[in-house]
Amino acid sequence: MATGCANPGTPSSGDDKSTTSASTSNAPSDPNAAEGWPDKTINIYMTHGAGGDTDYMGRQLATALESELGVSVVVTNVTGANGATCMQQYKDGETDGYTFIATNTAALNGNEATGMVDFGYDAFEPVAVYGMQSGENIVVPADSPYNTLEELIEATKANPGQIKLGISTGGGVYILSCVLANLGGAQFNIIDAGDGATRLTALLGGEIDATSLPYSTAADYIENGQLKSLCTVLSKAPDLIPDQPAASELIPELKLDTEYVLLAPKGTPAEIVEAMNAAILDVTATDDWKQMVNDYCFQNPFVLNVEETLANLKEQRDLFQSFVPFL
Repeated sequence: MATGCANPGTPSSGDDKSTTSASTSNAPSDPNAAEGWPDKTINIYMTHGAGGDTDYMGRQLATALESELGVSVVVTNVTGANGATCMQQYKDGETDGYTFIATNTAALNGNEATGMVDFGYDAFEPVAVYGMQSGENIVVPADSPYNTLEELIEATKANPGQIKLGISTGGGVYILSCVLANLGGAQFNIIDAGDGATRLTALLGGEIDATSLPYSTAADYIENGQLKSLCTVLSKAPDLIPDQPAASELIPELKLDTEYVLLAPKGTPAEIVEAMNAAILDVTATDDWKQMVNDYCFQNPFVLNVEETLANLKEQRDLFQSFVPFL
């Protein structure tokens, strides 16, 4: 499915949409809420499909939490619309501390910025940012003639609408495509090719010519010579791959840091939010977690408490809102 972006404009702070100015939790307080919690199965609803990085990291967290909390933690994929389907369904779910939503910050903030949903992070009780993605990388087949982002963009200018860029409408990769068009002058044929796992399949199958994928998703294919990465879209290269070129070297505004985040339905008591955050801080402080993150995300552990999570989500939301004129 082809899609497109708005005409260029001047970045704004997103004043046309409501913002949350507080960086502390507004979750309701119930001093007895966490007493005896948890004593039954915890359900985590996953916004993205199996095979992608968001699903992988959410399942790693769930497994670690089972050992920490002593109860089953069941992950269920509820996919569609770049995570919007799941978030819409569970943002007002049960508030007893046994329902959580696992997603990534690009979907959470991108869906709001693009108008796919009319709510943002403040429609939930944010629990924890628990990891930094290896970073979206603009990738092409290994036999592609393009070796840099600049070469790829110049080729689209020479062949308008001929080079197919796979995206997922509503999220960070869609926003990336709009920034490439409006600030980089790129003239891609934009194709909605689904989430990361399906974009990978489309790229390997020749259905699209380029896309953006988390490095962790593309790494094996890069290493075995099927794909090549032109650049990272992170504000800085991953901790363990410091020599990656950054898209911001060519387009300074093109910086998207995607993180993994756990949310609770709005109204979940602050005591339960804090208790779950404390459990996450514990399980992510282990050597096993650090090794997993190093191996999969090419990053060092990145985990925030509740207050830091709220401040981080507000900062990211403000960034995504600044892209609204280009969408």
